[in-house]
Amino acid sequence: MADENRVLIAGGGPVGTVMGLALARAGVPVTIFERLAEPAADHRAATLHPSTLDLFEPLGLTNAIIAQGLMSPNFQWRDRVTQEVVAEFDYACLSADTAHPYVIQLEQHKTILTALAAAEGLADFTMIREVDVSAVSQDADGVSVEITDKDGRMSHHRGRYLVGCDGGRSLVRKETGVSFEGFTWPERFNIVTTTTDFEKTMGFRLRNYCAHPERWVSLMKVPGENKEGLWRCVFPAKTEESDEEVMSDAWIQARFAECLPVGAPYEIVHRNMYNVHQRVAGNFRAGRMLLAGDAAHINNPIGGMGMNSGFQDGLNLAEKLVQIWNGADPEPLLDRYDRQRRLTAIEYVQAQSIANKRTLEERDPAVRQANLDRLRQVAADPDQHRDFCLRSSLIAMARKADDIQ
Repeated sequence: MADENRVLIAGGGPVGTVMGLALARAGVPVTIFERLAEPAADHRAATLHPSTLDLFEPLGLTNAIIAQGLMSPNFQWRDRVTQEVVAEFDYACLSADTAHPYVIQLEQHKTILTALAAAEGLADFTMIREVDVSAVSQDADGVSVEITDKDGRMSHHRGRYLVGCDGGRSLVRKETGVSFEGFTWPERFNIVTTTTDFEKTMGFRLRNYCAHPERWVSLMKVPGENKEGLWRCVFPAKTEESDEEVMSDAWIQARFAECLPVGAPYEIVHRNMYNVHQRVAGNFRAGRMLLAGDAAHINNPIGGMGMNSGFQDGLNLAEKLVQIWNGADPEPLLDRYDRQRRLTAIEYVQAQSIANKRTLEERDPAVRQANLDRLRQVAADPDQHRDFCLRSSLIAMARKADDIQ
């Protein structure tokens, strides 16, 4: 079959699409199966860290990403109880570590569209849309994928390897029997988007984390569809508050009044409530089936680490598959991928995102004060400041992965 000598990817989100682009540019045929007719223009990940911008450079994506997005070298930690800026971090301290010492704020679907535009015309890049991956299997010679289109028609595809980039509920992961250990946070998150400009009205940076023992908030600015500028605010919901209440105008306006008391009433452009998980797959490889992105690890969004670490997964794996296509022994390379990416997902993404959330929500007054004092100290000391930025930008994660043999 035409698919026989290919990499098959389940999921055409940001990680699957960028990985497919990298493979096709290197001459490795790839077929991506995607459920949606086009990238969803919803309010998902929007932060592209310096480590990602560096990785995108060889793919020809970085300049296009910068041109569309908002450049943000700084981010703040604030205490919502006192309304003070506790610490401000500046990625300019990473100018010797990265060619891009700043974050670009750009909605996820625009990143996908940029990668698709770069893949247009590549003979080795194929994306099949509006299909569900309904079954997967593997044998000694390759992998098989059954897909079902929107009319219920089924077709069979064959390849050498299958990469699951199919999200937290990954069929690929489930079919391999790989565990997905971790936990679900008891509260839900409500992401609310508004047109009120907190940079102008309250002196916020484009990314901000505001601590409070009851009602913390994380907020960032994105370009919006017409570059009008939109602010995304993440509010936690208490366990006793019903879904209907949390999604209501009254609940959302009350959160704005508590946390951001200017410009009321706020225009509510978008709202989306969801449960939040912290989980890591027991293995990122099971034979010829591999996992990347949310299929391999999921985390809370505070710090913007999920999508960015997923890009590191996908491009790390793409590099190894290119070597395999050029004659390298697959076993040590694919085993190394599992060692590199699983360990760093635990040590960096999980550890940092959990620590970020706990710093925001700490209720014990003494512990809370100690956490905020620590942030002040870190921000004020140049060496600690840089170390903190290396971790939060995921540059440290990429370096640690490279060191794992």
